[in-house]
Amino acid sequence: MARATPGPPRSPHADWGVSKTMRPGQRGAVQLTRHYGAQLVCVRYRESRDGDMRITTVELVVERAVIQKRRDALVSFKIRADERALRRDALSRGATFDSKTKLWRLSRQEVLRMGLGHRIAMSVEQMLREQVPT
Repeated sequence: MARATPGPPRSPHADWGVSKTMRPGQRGAVQLTRHYGAQLVCVRYRESRDGDMRITTVELVVERAVIQKRRDALVSFKIRADERALRRDALSRGATFDSKTKLWRLSRQEVLRMGLGHRIAMSVEQMLREQVPT
């Protein structure tokens, strides 16, 4: 019988409730602000469930990183000529019409919000990438 792999160890204080949170420099966090400096985010007092014990915890910044936001890809999708209201909605969201392909272009996220994911056209390059070699 296969054994389940254990998860990360659980902190013995995981179910302790937060009784007070202080920002750096506030009364009750001054000494810890001096000790940790700019890395200190906040100080928390936590109490055990039965209220017999209190611990002081700190939240520290350990890493800063610039978030590389991904641009939402433009996709082509079909709107029939008789779907005037849908065409107006697409235009209001910034869609453009490509007269060569006779398809509309808009960000994938907006097309999905419009409920038109099933109308997204696949480019030739995408079709070639997804072909399974025989």
